[in-house]
Amino acid sequence: KIMNYLSEEEFLDIDAFVSRRYRDTRGIYDFHFHEITSISVAEPTLDYMLKNQGETFQDRLFKLIKEKNLDEVEVYKKANISRQLFSKIRSEKDYHPTKNTVFSLAIGMKLDYKETSNLLAIAGYAFTSASKTDLVIQYFLNHKDYNIYKVNEALAHYNLEIL
Repeated sequence: KIMNYLSEEEFLDIDAFVSRRYRDTRGIYDFHFHEITSISVAEPTLDYMLKNQGETFQDRLFKLIKEKNLDEVEVYKKANISRQLFSKIRSEKDYHPTKNTVFSLAIGMKLDYKETSNLLAIAGYAFTSASKTDLVIQYFLNHKDYNIYKVNEALAHYNLEIL
């Protein structure tokens, strides 16, 4: 255990939430492939697609910070990420975060489930019921509990990587 931010009642509630939703997908190899029909329109080139990717993670992150009128220093402090990492995100247009970094920033900005899902998608991730980390994060988002220390304590309880 990291610290005692969570009560026994909260641990039991988190356990119930994770147990109801967790899907252990290890060992499942039942894939279904569907035939893809050819499309008669001209396909865009790889070069075109790479140049026209749309909004980047960096764009979306700083747009959210501005829309929510948040202080950047407060965001990275509440997200429990270093000033150096936050600076790297700000300065590198093509920065690709880890999924846990996206979760940390979502907690730091007090995003809801939908906003977090959108930020994850822009970074190339999605919530899954096959990940206990994802379920713990969903629990805290659903309960509008944005205390990063409580989140980390719950993650540590499941022997998961903390944020």
